[in-house]
Amino acid sequence: MTTVTPTRAGWAILVLASCNASPAPTGSPEASSRPGVSDAPRWVECTEASRAPMEALLLARHHLERVDDRVDGLTCVTIQLAHQPAFFVELVASHEDKRHKLRGVLATDGTTELVALRDANLEWAQQRGGKATFETIDLDGDHVDEIVVHYEDRRQRLAEWIDVLAIRDRVLLEHRGPRISYDDPDIEETCHGVLASERAGSATHLVVTTTGSTGKSEHCLGNGRHVFALEADALVER
Repeated sequence: MTTVTPTRAGWAILVLASCNASPAPTGSPEASSRPGVSDAPRWVECTEASRAPMEALLLARHHLERVDDRVDGLTCVTIQLAHQPAFFVELVASHEDKRHKLRGVLATDGTTELVALRDANLEWAQQRGGKATFETIDLDGDHVDEIVVHYEDRRQRLAEWIDVLAIRDRVLLEHRGPRISYDDPDIEETCHGVLASERAGSATHLVVTTTGSTGKSEHCLGNGRHVFALEADALVER
């Protein structure tokens, strides 16, 4: 399932459904109601009731503090990790004069680190209060969700792009994704895009359809339909 979310520029992004469009994962409310799976791990959404105590715990555990509510804090989303639900978390906070961004995966008890939190690159856009949102989808059909990170840079009139995080051997790997849209009055490059997904056998591909592009560049894709697949731990355009 996809939903359409209008942006301030008037065009739309097809937002990937939370988790994915395949049947409900084991442990979800739908799956747990079926015969034979009543003992499966219960699917738990990462609501504020889960998020707030995790934030307090992780700030103390990693000796960090929030100094700017516009930027700092913990974001979480539920992922399917093999045969159990878990929380992917991103914590932005400071130690002394340095701001850190930690990423990892916690069990739904909110305390056990299944993928240990590690420092990640803090995008300049995030340091300025830019928006980062997360969607989960199994891109390679291995029953472990990948996390699609959708960035927005508010310094430009329009600047949106994605990265993909994959879990391999209890380690988070970050793959640079494509630009979705760009429009900066100081640079003569413009493009408008729509992000969607489509099934490809047991895997799922990401699709960016670009219009109004001034041409392929570091900021833009060319006009047309661009399909991206996660292959051999790399996000590649097919």
